[in-house]
Amino acid sequence: MSRPARGTSPPPPRPGTNPGVIEAFFDVVLARIADPSVPAGCLIAQSAAEAPILKGDISAHVRTLLDTQRRRVRTALTGPSAAPEELADELATFVVAVNQSLAVLSRAGASDTELRAVARLACQTVADTLRATPEHAAFEPSPR
Repeated sequence: MSRPARGTSPPPPRPGTNPGVIEAFFDVVLARIADPSVPAGCLIAQSAAEAPILKGDISAHVRTLLDTQRRRVRTALTGPSAAPEELADELATFVVAVNQSLAVLSRAGASDTELRAVARLACQTVADTLRATPEHAAFEPSPR
């Protein structure tokens, strides 16, 4: 699996796809966390953790980064045969929250096994949520 260049975000999931793309997104995130040549943790999580209270420009910058990530994930969940708009928004916010949690858990010393379990459960949740909508009844997560 190729890894993004140092200091870059994981590639956005492809538009209008199934939960497998979310799994691939988390795989890249976890590979970056495990890569010793990449600075520890996510820049967004680091920025938020450095300030006791996010104020003004810092808060706006962190929000912009999170919104950009959310839009990229949402793009993967919309399009032909994809999640309804409102559901795509909710799932994208959930995936971004899990992504940030992985960065924090990693910095706190969680093992690769623990991080992969969190990502697997998040992928299962996305797949289960999509499967609960009639137009996505056939979606299944990849076996892990």
